Amino acid sequence: MIHLSKEELTETLFVIASIVGRCENAQTKFREGTSQHTLLKNRIRALYLSKELVETELLRMGEQLSAVRCEEMGKCEETGKYEALDNCEILGESSLMEELKLTVPPIVSIISKCEKAQSKYEKGTAQFRRYEKIIHAMKVSKTLLEDRLETSAVPETSAVPETSAMSETLAERK
Repeated sequence: MIHLSKEELTETLFVIASIVGRCENAQTKFREGTSQHTLLKNRIRALYLSKELVETELLRMGEQLSAVRCEEMGKCEETGKYEALDNCEILGESSLMEELKLTVPPIVSIISKCEKAQSKYEKGTAQFRRYEKIIHAMKVSKTLLEDRLETSAVPETSAVPETSAMSETLAERK
């Protein structure tokens, strides 16, 4: 399990919400079916899922979200806890895990693009700090995604002894 402060998660949530807004605005400028539109669609989907993970983590820490957002998250009548992504009955656990796996590449892409853009600016400038916040938020998001994938992964067992080729393949998956 990872350890992030409420402040880090709250800042991450703010940055993700900001990026989602900008991506949705930019997406309207491209025709559906174009590579730019599809790229933004995938990023938006990944960012929404990342946002859900951050909100779920904040709720686990006892952080209060807005009343409207708490209603959307769905409070369980029996336990009194917020279910959010922990309620996998809607999609099914395997579908949720597939969705999480598909979310990692767009987040990694955002990190890469921001690091490249940041390298064009001097350390300490407003533009450099802006990218620094985005990069940090995306790295927190990526960490939460990977942690969720790790904790939900079912260990693979085999009756056949592992060969060195199998070991390499399994190591690559991890």
